[in-house]
This record gives sequence, C-alpha cells and structure tokens, in this order.
Amino acid sequence: MKKHLLFSTIFVLACLSLQAQDSLGMSQTVSFRNAVDNNLGVRFGTALSFHPKENTVGTPYLYADWGRLWIDSMDNKPVSRSVVYDANLDLEKNMLIVKGGDGKAYAPEVNNVQAFHFRKGEEQNAFVTLKVDGMQKFVEQLAAGRYRLVKDVKVTFHPADFVDKGMVQSGKNYDEYKKAYTYYLVKDQVPVKVMLRKKQFLEALQDPAAQMAAKKFLSEYRGAFDETAARRTIEAVNK
Repeated sequence: MKKHLLFSTIFVLACLSLQAQDSLGMSQTVSFRNAVDNNLGVRFGTALSFHPKENTVGTPYLYADWGRLWIDSMDNKPVSRSVVYDANLDLEKNMLIVKGGDGKAYAPEVNNVQAFHFRKGEEQNAFVTLKVDGMQKFVEQLAAGRYRLVKDVKVTFHPADFVDKGMVQSGKNYDEYKKAYTYYLVKDQVPVKVMLRKKQFLEALQDPAAQMAAKKFLSEYRGAFDETAARRTIEAVNK
C-alpha cells in the first residue's frame, strides 16, 4: 500500500513538473518526443549511422552521423526550451530523421514544426519552413532578420555507368550523390531567387536603403562574392 502510494505521489509530481515547464516552452516538444519514443512516427530504417555506402561518393544526408537537434518554432510559437534529439536530415527527401527511444531511426510528423537547428561539433545549421515553387519544405537559413537569406538543396543520385569496350573506356565505376544549391532572399515571407553575383544580388534587395548598406559593406569586403559574402552582406543590411 505504501509502495503504491509512493508511486502515485511520484507520478503526480512528475505531471506537475511537466505542466510547470509550459511557460518555458519545453512542453511544446514533449509530444514530439513521445511520438518518437513510442514509435508513432513512420519507420525510416534500422541504420544507426549515415556513412556513405561502399563504392559511393557523397551522401544525401546533412551529416554522416547523428547530430543534435533543437526545435525553435512549433505550432507557430517560439520554443524557448526544446527537448534535444539525436537527429539528421535527409536532404534528398527533405525529411527529418529522429533517433527513437528504441535506437532506430524514424521520420516523425513535422507539419507543426516551423524552425529547428542542428549542432554537430563546431558546426551549426538552422532550418525554417518556406514555400518554394508551390511546395512547403525545409530550407537552410543562412541569415535572419528583416531580410533573410536561405538555401535550398537538390540532391540527385547518379549510378555507376562505367563501360569497358576494350580499347575504349567511359563513365565512372562508382555511384554518386550530387548537390545543387539555390539561394533565396526572403522579405515578408516572399522568396526571391538570387544568384551569387554581386550586381544581381544588390538588385534583388530593391529597397534603396538596403542597397546602400549592402554596397557600403561590400566596398570594404575582400574576397569573392560567394555564399559567405552573401550571408555577411545580409547580416550587415539587417543591422
């Protein structure tokens, strides 16, 4: 009887503790965690790592192993304290993969998730949902603020096509995943496709004040106009 009473007390305290975390945003991700732990998501597979297959160059995944995931926005509300997950992102399918309580990989329902970020060692990658070409998907956010710079990736699989005709050989004897990136400048939730070319990038800003801030930054920037330059330009514009 005492033992039953003790367990009942612990259960009530645990429930009260969980409810008390609502104001901190932790409870927003508890149901997500429970869905994964109780195998309510769609089974992705049993592999515990994402290293490339033998005789394959490249990978369709964000990381070659599990990264650490934090949910930043859920149900259109910011999450101030997220449960932390072991997770990865299938860039080819634009699918979030989470390690379940049973150690297996799952693709949980994420329709109510608007933003999240990964950490893997010193690397950090932030993702947000955005409607691109009529489809809602996760894109990597490189710069945030009034103007946002995001990057979409398309992964294509190219199977081995080696042909040996004796004196003549052609193709490659390995499978390969190739990535192609598209950049968007986003203002008021409207994405505008941009090229990593200085003139075209500045024109996409449209607002004279933003263009002036960008030109001022770039006049002092030393280096090619690449992804890093574009990101730092938008960060300067947003100051």
